Amino acid sequence: MPESLPRDIQLRRQYGARGYARHLSTQELNKRIRDIVVNITRVTSDAKVGPQQIKDGGGIWFERLIHILEEMQLRHGPYPAGFSRDIFRKEPFPNYASELAGKAARKLASLGIKTSDVYIKFGKQAHMEQLLRKGALRVQPASYFSNKDHNGAVRDDELSLQISLALSRDDIIKIVTNPEDVPPDAPEQRLDASLRSPTDFWLYCVTTATEARLFVDFQVDSCVIIRDQPRFRERLINATLNRFPDTVFHHAPAQYIDPLLPRTTKIFVPLAKYFGYSYQREYRFCWIPKAPVQKLSHADIEIGSLEDFSSLIVL
Repeated sequence: MPESLPRDIQLRRQYGARGYARHLSTQELNKRIRDIVVNITRVTSDAKVGPQQIKDGGGIWFERLIHILEEMQLRHGPYPAGFSRDIFRKEPFPNYASELAGKAARKLASLGIKTSDVYIKFGKQAHMEQLLRKGALRVQPASYFSNKDHNGAVRDDELSLQISLALSRDDIIKIVTNPEDVPPDAPEQRLDASLRSPTDFWLYCVTTATEARLFVDFQVDSCVIIRDQPRFRERLINATLNRFPDTVFHHAPAQYIDPLLPRTTKIFVPLAKYFGYSYQREYRFCWIPKAPVQKLSHADIEIGSLEDFSSLIVL
């Protein structure tokens, strides 16, 4: 592909060669557009709304956006053909121009925190005060997060991940045991797969993102900034050794999975999450029962005061 071509033209041609979203229904395509826009949107340090900069990791979202615009053009013609109100109105779009967003942007900018240097836990003021003073936290079962009462930033099926691929005849030949049995005129196939955890498990999540928009996404006005990550991890692990017997413990940054472009099918569901939530930059702590359990209950835990290495922010 000639380097002299504008980047967006290169990306459109790149997508045209693969067309990995061509099998999506209109509803599925609309959801993907919304997910990409949500991920690319930021509240800047001066309380303005704009796209994530390429130098700050926005390049992947720029590519996904151009690709989906090309798919829309292939189906409907030049923009804005095919775009409907359902894309952003079926689920309320967060108000990043709100007073809350402005307060959050100004406050975080004044602290000068570097991303990934801290853990941040967002929540209601009363709960965050208890987290700071006592290390009081609630570990939820993964099944809890599918509750329909949660807002869009929280609600997710943490027990499964979906993969959806469009397979041409050449793709099918590569994965079947007997390629010679594939007819020359074999039609394109849609492959949908669900990767599911065999058990419910306990989950506690923080973020490493110093993003003002997260106050708006989670609809809260408070957070605890944990400045010593290893110390917090050690406290949490020690406090749960006896609380969660017969479990296997894992902790790591969440792995965000694009269902149309999975890098591998060897995905460990408890540490994985749908790519639409990538902006949250979760760090996950998971306790997985050795014997499968259909449904667990929450656990309230105290790990000791965090005041000597954490701070409470209330907007």
